[in-house]
Amino acid sequence: MRRFLHLASYILLLSLAVGCSSVVDDEENEVKEYVKVGDRVPAFSVEAVCDDGSTTMFSTAALTGETVIVLFHTSCSDCQRELPRLNDYFLQNRSKPGFQMVAISREESAESIATFWKAQGLSIPYSPQADRRIYNLFASSIIPRVYFCSSEGIVSKVCIEKVDF
Repeated sequence: MRRFLHLASYILLLSLAVGCSSVVDDEENEVKEYVKVGDRVPAFSVEAVCDDGSTTMFSTAALTGETVIVLFHTSCSDCQRELPRLNDYFLQNRSKPGFQMVAISREESAESIATFWKAQGLSIPYSPQADRRIYNLFASSIIPRVYFCSSEGIVSKVCIEKVDF
């Protein structure tokens, strides 16, 4: 019986350690916000994959109207919940003159994103990023992050974890 309790305790501790390890990445003591409402969006350019498989360049130097920048990872449960809502917003607004939207991954491969996009029927242009180079321009942790920007590159709204339209 004693051996069983030791084994059960060990398994419980191991389960807690494994379960918490995926959360540690976004549970820093102090979240640093580098971009806030009223700030100029950081300068960057990325190649984005469109829903027809073609690619296009997205650059904050060439904003033409309302722009929405989404920072995400497909294994994030909050991202999984919000991406379909953001896709609906994209579909409703993509024909507006100058409207742009891009979803930029945080540490994720093109293959995993493509699989997720297809399974979910998403149309938002996405840019796979194997590192945090773009993400680190905006904050130190927590996704999804959604930045609404004007054609002048000024952030008008920031949504973190939950999109508020």
